[in-house]
Amino acid sequence: MCRSIPLGGDDTGMPRLWLEMRPVRAAAAQPQIDGRNVTLTIGVQAETRITPAQSKADCPFPAQLELVPPMDNGRLAVGVPIDVPFSELNKLLEAQLKGHHFPDDASAPVDVEVRSAHIAASGDRLLISLRVKAHEKKSWFGFGADATVRIWGKPVLDAKNQMLRFTDLTLAVESEAAYGLLGAAARAGIPYLQQALADQAVADLKPFAADAKKKIGLALADFEKSSEGVRVTTAIDDLRLTGIAFDSGTLRVIAEADGTATVAVSELPRM
Repeated sequence: MCRSIPLGGDDTGMPRLWLEMRPVRAAAAQPQIDGRNVTLTIGVQAETRITPAQSKADCPFPAQLELVPPMDNGRLAVGVPIDVPFSELNKLLEAQLKGHHFPDDASAPVDVEVRSAHIAASGDRLLISLRVKAHEKKSWFGFGADATVRIWGKPVLDAKNQMLRFTDLTLAVESEAAYGLLGAAARAGIPYLQQALADQAVADLKPFAADAKKKIGLALADFEKSSEGVRVTTAIDDLRLTGIAFDSGTLRVIAEADGTATVAVSELPRM
């Protein structure tokens, strides 16, 4: 298990990455015997990390073996990060917001149309910049103007629905001179816009999670190399998203995959 497993690149231009494994703990359960088989449960805990190149780790197998309760099937758990470039998040955000009008209330004093949307890191928060066309509906003149609305928010993972949402939204307006033409009535529409963004500025992470589950399965399939008298089978049953982090160009979603691993020995080697 002291090895690097290729995770592979894809057609989107993402770099090829490697999953490095370092065994740090070994465990076993008392044998279970029936009329046909002797079942041995052997467990290994390994530290993992993602590297941009294949590494050659030096990690001796753990010297001590811990005893654990028996189990019916071998459980496999792998934690890996999923890196989502902000360029991909921008596509998702524009699909959610571009061309939409806020607020939905027809009696509101202002109509705001979103022309474009962009997301970037800003310290410990993310900055959403929206180019909007605002139109005052209640005045005789119906003033309108373009403006850039910026919303700072903290990304939060909705693990149950596998969605990225934003909390602690604060709003500021660029081009105050242009936006000021809309007057106090238009500014009254800002809370509607902010609430709409809180509800609709979300990113569906399920496609990224499904892709990660597929790649982890392909990586673990590398273990399924049967030799004379030995057959290894692995399967990924579930993948869940557990946390998020980000840097200047990438949003990182932490995923944990659960599965099973079984080794069937039909012939022991001759000594």
